[in-house]
Amino acid sequence: IGYFGMWDNTMRTLSIITVATLLSIALGIPIGIWMSRSDKVQGVVTAILDVMQTMPAFVYLVPGIMFFGLGNVPAVIATVLYSIPPCIRLTNLGIRQVDPSVVEAGRAFGSSRMQLLTKVQIPLALPNIMAGVNQTIMMSLAMVVIASLVSAPGLGVLVLRGIRSLELGVGLLSGLGIVLLAIILDRVTKAALARINAAQK
Repeated sequence: IGYFGMWDNTMRTLSIITVATLLSIALGIPIGIWMSRSDKVQGVVTAILDVMQTMPAFVYLVPGIMFFGLGNVPAVIATVLYSIPPCIRLTNLGIRQVDPSVVEAGRAFGSSRMQLLTKVQIPLALPNIMAGVNQTIMMSLAMVVIASLVSAPGLGVLVLRGIRSLELGVGLLSGLGIVLLAIILDRVTKAALARINAAQK
């Protein structure tokens, strides 16, 4: 990536993905926990997530442009809205799949709801939660090119330039840069998940 002069753009892309992923995790995990506590909440939030996941990605750029104009902010907002559903769904799924007998044992030992959540349910649901984080990162990367339409810096700008001016080399190299970044981030999150699984065994 550095050899072909795309290092700065790659770091800008990585910064947008990092901020969007952290926001998605900070919002998605609490919502997923809330869903796991109530079937009614799960029904409502699942319907909202279904709409969010069937909405064309370009639509997410509209509210950001309306309130913040062009630049990084609408790109981050659109990326968060596009990539947060897997984090919410898999957090909810992971906590609901925790063995009820383990939860009951925790209650029998006098654990409060917060202790059950932090010391029993979340540790056992971590593989699912980490899988959600992995999917969130991959979906954030998918928004890179679309976010370039609102003047977000990064590799998406080079892809867009290649499309507009029919510069095959620029488009191909920047596309390969996005692929390499995706592979690196995917391997890092999968390695973290493997460590969690090994620790639990």
